[in-house]
Amino acid sequence: MVRKLSMWLCGIAFAGAAFGDSAYDRVLAQIAEKTGLQAVTIPETGGSYLGKTHRGYRVVYMAKAGDVWGRFATRLTMAELGRETGGLLAYATGQDRASPDVVGSPLDKLLSEQIGQPLSVTVVLRHGKAHAPRLDVLAEGAHVHPGKALARHAQVGARAGFIYSDDDAFADRLAANEALMKRLKNLRGEYIRVDRDAVTLFWSGTESDFSGMLRDHGDYYAMLNAFLDDLADIADAIPPAR
Repeated sequence: MVRKLSMWLCGIAFAGAAFGDSAYDRVLAQIAEKTGLQAVTIPETGGSYLGKTHRGYRVVYMAKAGDVWGRFATRLTMAELGRETGGLLAYATGQDRASPDVVGSPLDKLLSEQIGQPLSVTVVLRHGKAHAPRLDVLAEGAHVHPGKALARHAQVGARAGFIYSDDDAFADRLAANEALMKRLKNLRGEYIRVDRDAVTLFWSGTESDFSGMLRDHGDYYAMLNAFLDDLADIADAIPPAR
């Protein structure tokens, strides 16, 4: 069950490892056809990634099955991701500091909460708006949590949790977006984080958790497209610089 589900979770490395090159190619072709996401290479990393430009924003999608985010491999991957993509990942992995050490960086702390979960998904959308206020969309059952609690605003849904931000206007703009709020209700166990250069979705949990979220979205491709639109809608709602 885990091996089969992992094929659809990522569509890259797991399909090839578990089912062979032909299954690998078929999954990639289907994902590209239905979502526009295609395999991308980030040099010197141990992961497999999908990416695209979605509504003008660069997106990178990463998924893992099993405890493959070992501490050593994870930190090497994060360092390269930070150098390659810049923005939030450069900050989160320590690449904009004098020392390029990712140990103890913001993303290192977040991923330490996610490591060990059977399945995990991370989607990073670079918005490039350095003035963006901090905002979280956080489910109570999330395995990844922010280091600092923000003011709680509108409830998204019973499983999807609440919007948190110290910027009332930003939170209110998201809550007023009916299409976004309807899609967000299909999430469970998520942590969506808005930082100065990116909107990032962290999700981790069991096969049952993932299957339930997939079922609520309708199917795998609908869920991937919803992830992309969720993050893009949030990025669009970032208030202008003051």
